[in-house]
Amino acid sequence: MSAFSYFRAPFPSAQGFSPYRFPGVMAHLPLFLASIFTGFLLCWPHPMLRPLLVVWVLAGLYLGRDFAIFCHYAPFLVLVVWAAAATLAAKAPAISKFGASHVVLPAAITLGVAVVFIARVYYSNKE
Repeated sequence: MSAFSYFRAPFPSAQGFSPYRFPGVMAHLPLFLASIFTGFLLCWPHPMLRPLLVVWVLAGLYLGRDFAIFCHYAPFLVLVVWAAAATLAAKAPAISKFGASHVVLPAAITLGVAVVFIARVYYSNKE
């Protein structure tokens, strides 16, 4: 199976008995936006880190999709997603200050997100 098949449907069908049907977008959208927001707060203050925002967008889109499907089997996790998004919004000034005052740590955090994302793509193709 090709690694590109993982990227076929960033928003899977919510028809019939699809595991994305519930909670689907209710979990996916907050995770996607939280990922973009976190990447923006950490990487945007440094022009050399701005290209790394692509990692945050892709990880938020596809890992958010996978987590939303997982939330179908454990609906309580939707509340966890919402609480994490609310915490991120509340801590945004502190995260922004951290991102602006460091260069290496936001890059290292982004690298960690990229490693998790690549591992997910790799192991999803093994199944």
